[in-house]
This record gives sequence, structure tokens and C-alpha cells, in this order.
Amino acid sequence: MQALRFVGIVLAILCAVSYAPALARRPLRPDPLVLASAPPELIDQLRTNPFTYFRFINRAWTARVCEAFADLPSPTIVRLHGDAHVEQFALTQDTWGLHDFDDSTRGPAFIDVVRFLGSLDLASRQRGWSSARNRLWNRFFDGYRLGLANPDSRPREPEIVRRLRQPSPVARAAYLEWGERQMQPLDEANSTALASGMETFARLMRSDRPELAPGYFAVTRAGWLRLGVGSATKRKILMRVAGPTADPDDDVLLEGKEVVSLDGVGCLEAAAAPPAGRVIDGTRQLGRLKHDILAVAPAVLLPAGADGAERWLEWWISSWEPTYREIHLSDLRSADDLADIAFVSGWQLGMGKVPAVKARELSSNTQLEARLRKETALIVEDLLAGWRELAAR
Repeated sequence: MQALRFVGIVLAILCAVSYAPALARRPLRPDPLVLASAPPELIDQLRTNPFTYFRFINRAWTARVCEAFADLPSPTIVRLHGDAHVEQFALTQDTWGLHDFDDSTRGPAFIDVVRFLGSLDLASRQRGWSSARNRLWNRFFDGYRLGLANPDSRPREPEIVRRLRQPSPVARAAYLEWGERQMQPLDEANSTALASGMETFARLMRSDRPELAPGYFAVTRAGWLRLGVGSATKRKILMRVAGPTADPDDDVLLEGKEVVSLDGVGCLEAAAAPPAGRVIDGTRQLGRLKHDILAVAPAVLLPAGADGAERWLEWWISSWEPTYREIHLSDLRSADDLADIAFVSGWQLGMGKVPAVKARELSSNTQLEARLRKETALIVEDLLAGWRELAAR
């Protein structure tokens, strides 16, 4: 009986693969309001190349993926990275892996798969390795299947990670000075509101972690943070806090970041309460890079600013690691570097699934793999059409 039921499931999936209706193709464009809020220098970046544009329009990309697979019956729902792509791969002195779980939530597993496949396609085009695309996709699926089937496996560390690691630790003073240079001015009202909010945050954190020094979260300097592409229009604050002692050499950099709503993207689950919890859950379940401080922050009222924001309804705080480094496309020396990242990223996304869904996910992805490849290629072409429109303006 169980065998017949399994055959029935497989046949249903295969029917969905064979007879899914074709979508009317149209350019993939960013949300007009989000684009309008982007600073001119970011718009110039988006026009530079399709990969940067791809990083900016994750919400529109995800909505298109949901639409492309809307006919699938009862897709497996898992914890998603939410924005898995090549330049989310990072390293520290101790570990490596996909990072930045701002868009983590729960939804169909194909969201992460198509997102990463799309990034491999675009990255290989940008570096002149288009002929390697199918090999790169194969490596991703090899890693994904390994992670699902054997989560205790440990792939070898990618050669690019060994190459990019600093030969000696970053000097703490230089790291803190660099962090302060990233801080853009806060006005007095926002500075006062932030200090008050951090006092509340400190009480909550120390009630859970009493080993933290009483003055750990005392803010010595703070400012708006404008780094990023996909997160460039989100409100972020970088803070230097006192850390474990009064010695400035052990100060800590903390990032406070608002949580952007994912409501309205059809195949994603509704956000938990508080929504910032989805970011924390994704980081803990799927992440390999650790934060000493990682927590939902209390809601903080902020006076209306130039961006029109009156309140961060949901935000979260994480500590920065001095040896943290993201991998950029320019760091890749060959398609082999990209293949290594594809394999270990696939493994990380697969092994992060809870045991109850692993067997079903392994079976369904095997059946769906051809369609996942086909739909990714089509959505990439839609993205390129949207990028050409923006670049031509």
C-alpha cells in the first residue's frame, strides 16, 4: 500500500512537470516604490551589470518563482534562506558558508534552489564562463542531495576560502576604526532614541545572559549604515558598544536592522510574531557563521526622519565578527572556484532541513530537477529583460 501511495505521488509530480501551463513571459522589474527610494549612486550600480540588479530585486524574483511553480500540489515547506546567492557566501577565520538571513522565512524549498541556480547562471555570464553553467548547476544539486541524504557529512573547505583568509588576525583597533568610518551621522533626536532603546535591549539581554557585563551595551558611537545592495534601502544602524570591559580595545560592533515585510509574496508562509524571529530562526537553523549577540530588539520609536520613517516596528541586532569577509565575483579565479561554492552552498541548504522533510524533499527534487533548471533559465531571461530596460533609461 505504501509503495502504491509513493508511486501515486511521483506520478502526480511528473504530471505537474509535464503539463504545467506556460507563463506569459515579461520583464522582471523591481517594485517601483523601492526603486524610487534608492539613492542615485545605487541606481548607477544596478545599471552596471545584471548580477547587481539580481541582488536588488529578490522580492520580485521570489514572487515570479512562486508564480512559476503555482501548479505544484502540496510543495514541501521548509526553513528558507530566502536570498541564497553566490555573493551571500562568506568566511571568517574559523568557518565559511552562506550568510545574511534577512529574508529567511518558511516556504517551498524550490525558492532557495531557483535563487541559487539563477545566481550561478548570472555569475558565470559575468565572468565569461557561460559554457560551464550546466556543470555548476550539477555541482549545486550534488551538494544539495548530499546535505539532504547525509547531513553529518562535512565537505572539504573550498580552496577559495583558504586563499582569501587573512594570513594574520585583523588588528582590533583597525577593525573598530574601519567600523566607525561606515557610520553616517544620526541627528540628536535619533541618537537619544537609540540610546534609550539600547538600555531596554541591555536589560532584556542581561536577564537571559547575566554573564554579560552591566555596561556591555553602552553606546560609544553610532550612525546609519548604508552598505549593501539588496539591503541598501533598508534602515540599518551600526553601533560601537563598550563590550565586556572598559578597555576600548574590546569594544564590539553591533548592527541593528529593520525587518522588511515579506507579506504578499504568495507561496511564503505568513510571518511569525515577532517577524524578526524569522531572521533569528533562519540564522540559527541554516547558518554556519556564528554571532555572539543575535536577538530580536524591542520596538523603538524614532522621530520622523528624512526617509519618512517614524518607527521601526520590528528590528534585530547582531554582533559583527572582525574576520568576516564576503566573497565577491571578482574574487573568483575560475569556474572551479564557483563550482566549489555551488557544491558547499547546496550542501548547506540541504543539510539545514529538519529530518521529517528530508526524505520527501530528496524524492521531489529528483523528480523536479529538470523543471527547476528550465524555470530558472526562463526567469533569468526575464530578469535580463528588466535589467536592459533600466540600463537603457
